[in-house]
Amino acid sequence: MIKNDEQLEKAKEAVRNLEVILEKARKVHSPSEYKAMSEPILLEIQQRDNEIIRYLSLTESEVAAL
Repeated sequence: MIKNDEQLEKAKEAVRNLEVILEKARKVHSPSEYKAMSEPILLEIQQRDNEIIRYLSLTESEVAAL
């Protein structure tokens, strides 16, 4: 769970890094290899995106209470 703005920035950076990995992998792997290797990475992106959304939905007072 993201508890502050620093962790938010790290989560956003992690998502960007994973997206870059997938963009590069798509160019060098066969479609079947890419599908197999991208699935867990896409799940990780989805989980981190959900954490980002959850954190951004909090008010300042809710963040302070974390």
